[in-house]
Amino acid sequence: MRKKLLLPIYFSMSSFALAQVGINQPNPHLSADLELGSTNKSLLLNRVANPTVINNPVNGMLIYDVSEECVKAYQGGAWSKCFWKESVSFALACASAVFAPPTATQGQSYSGTLTIPYTGGDGTAYPGQTIQSNGLTATLAPGTFATGAGSLQFSVTGFPINSGSAVFNITVNGSTCSAVSLPVNPGTPITPSNITLEGRYFIASVFDEDYSPFTTPTGPATTARPVAADGIKETLVDLQGVIPASGLTVYIPATATGSGTVGAWSQTINVPAHLTEDGISRNITLSWNSQSYNASTKSITATLKAEGGTLNVRKLDVNAGIGNDYLGVLLGRFLMPNSGVQKGYEVRVIAAIPDRMFNEPDLNKNFSHNFLYLPIQAEDGNVWLNHNLGADYTNISDPNFNIGKKPTEATDFRAYGSLFQWGRKPDGHSLIKWTASNAGKGVYSTSSTRVDNPGNPLFIIAGGDWRTDAGTSSTLWQNSTSANNPCPIGFKVPSQSQLQNYLNSANISNGINGAVASKLGFTAAGTRVSTSGDISPVTTGTSGLYWSSSAGSQSSPSAFALQIGQFGAPSATFGASKAQGVSVRCIKE
Repeated sequence: MRKKLLLPIYFSMSSFALAQVGINQPNPHLSADLELGSTNKSLLLNRVANPTVINNPVNGMLIYDVSEECVKAYQGGAWSKCFWKESVSFALACASAVFAPPTATQGQSYSGTLTIPYTGGDGTAYPGQTIQSNGLTATLAPGTFATGAGSLQFSVTGFPINSGSAVFNITVNGSTCSAVSLPVNPGTPITPSNITLEGRYFIASVFDEDYSPFTTPTGPATTARPVAADGIKETLVDLQGVIPASGLTVYIPATATGSGTVGAWSQTINVPAHLTEDGISRNITLSWNSQSYNASTKSITATLKAEGGTLNVRKLDVNAGIGNDYLGVLLGRFLMPNSGVQKGYEVRVIAAIPDRMFNEPDLNKNFSHNFLYLPIQAEDGNVWLNHNLGADYTNISDPNFNIGKKPTEATDFRAYGSLFQWGRKPDGHSLIKWTASNAGKGVYSTSSTRVDNPGNPLFIIAGGDWRTDAGTSSTLWQNSTSANNPCPIGFKVPSQSQLQNYLNSANISNGINGAVASKLGFTAAGTRVSTSGDISPVTTGTSGLYWSSSAGSQSSPSAFALQIGQFGAPSATFGASKAQGVSVRCIKE
């Protein structure tokens, strides 16, 4: 009997390795888990006595409520009213809306309520919502309408940015109050006019086992999952991005032209349920204490935390969760309290940036470049990768895989990564197996044959340039589309001037220990000796060298590199032999 029941179900469904399922639809849409294709049948929802019989509902659920004979959805933390029973008599009494306290003051904390009476309530549930204006956030918690007349109460908190007013446009149950205004008295701005705050914070969160080949994005990132690459499963990449309730330290990029004090500030915004992995919508808060600054200040220190529990960010698919701007998906945007200038601080989730050779064989036919990186906005305002190319923390096959981990000391060899010969492709020659802070070995051995286009991943031993035709090598790493660019799509090896600009912005003065404390977290990977292929016993563990894309001259056997010694200020003018193995950090073009 069971076989008779299962057979028609089996034959009426088309199921693919990608997990898309079609019922009477042989080619279900790649962004849908299930697609119905019948032209003369309908979808019949679960029929329940009433929503209260469902334990632990989550946003996105649909049911047919037998007691009220209608379809309902769970959204914003509450069951909706009947889809077809919208109350035409419901109306917000906008003219009677009341703020308590009745006024706010620019730059000072406000915590109050907004009460709006209504008529025509029908006793059904309503979802929560959040509205922002002039640095203030009005939040309506999910609840139930009274039958007949009643009132809604929003909590209103924040720090008004500008004097004048905070105007809220509020729509509930089809009724709109287009201009509920809270007067804001003049006061002292939180952020003086000689400093501007703006930036973004990235969270890596990914779940994917079919990511190769990676397709260059042509549109915005989405939360669609799974998305087909070639239909063949690879090693599962599973990383849950979070914002903890205990908070984490973030650095807000700042542009200052003078000195002063930024006042204490906080703001809370909502991350909707569809952008979380567990379907739980949570508020997140960005805050900082009062702190001084001067013209050399490049960031202020802040805390980002989730309210009421850990925010488990939606896990993204690699081929959908990056986007053509390489910025992932926006979780929320805080409105910065700049004086008269509307700028924001974005919190974004991204599936990570795949290595240029991600799941592609190197010249020895090994899949040795399965690295994933996270973009980070650095002190100079540019977007960089957060790790050196090839770092253990970025290797999905390494037990230390953790792309969000920042090295806390310069000798963290898990963050050392690959050591490239200047201008050479990511063909495997740069790979290093690190065993200690001052010890490692090339994955592949060496060759003494200089050649312009190596057919193997061997490290080429040479005193100057590893190439025979040095006169054409000056542009090999010039930009993201250069023939030998080792960086991910959309990223490049920074020029000498870009490295110098970073140094000017980061104000690193105390050598490698200061460099590892910077946003880019430079480490002391040292060099691979050009004449032997050995890891240098002199530089490794004590200093760092990072390639620029700038060659010394058309025929020079050397190129410019960022040199970070044990002490003092780093320099971006160091000339290094192109045959040396040196670290690479990539910048977004």
